[in-house]
Amino acid sequence: MPSTVRLACFLICLAAAPASAQVQYDPFQTLEGFVQAVEGDLISVNGALIRLYGIDAPEPGQTCYSRTGRAYDCGEASRVMLDRLIGANQVACTVYSQLTTEEQVGRCFVGRTDIASVLVRGGWAFSLPSLSNRYEGAQARAQARRAGMWSGRAARPWVWRSRQRSQDAQ
Repeated sequence: MPSTVRLACFLICLAAAPASAQVQYDPFQTLEGFVQAVEGDLISVNGALIRLYGIDAPEPGQTCYSRTGRAYDCGEASRVMLDRLIGANQVACTVYSQLTTEEQVGRCFVGRTDIASVLVRGGWAFSLPSLSNRYEGAQARAQARRAGMWSGRAARPWVWRSRQRSQDAQ
């Protein structure tokens, strides 16, 4: 077999492996329905848990501080804001991938409104630059306006989780 044919076969096989893992979401699955806010960046759509793509909201029980120094549960505040945003509206989510057996990740909309974008613009969730830079501009505007958590002090959720794991390990 000529080397160019072997190379072509190798490249085809190499490309097929990752593609076969994506087949279940190609084209991306869409879920629609009425939802419940579970956490500040997690919703339940018809019983399916969807983590909002590109953002990270404070964890339940995470303490933040208002501009006057008052402590509050910013995880709960973020969940309440998400619940208010959704209201009694139907939501449509495009599922990008499966995170765990229980959670998927996707981009969700109320009508044409990107839910994650509104949360970040309001200062109730952080852009997750390790996953996407889609919401970086919205976050910069929220910081400049001192919106939501930006009016006081709030640890990034991934930093807070890391600290919690360190404390739990001791």
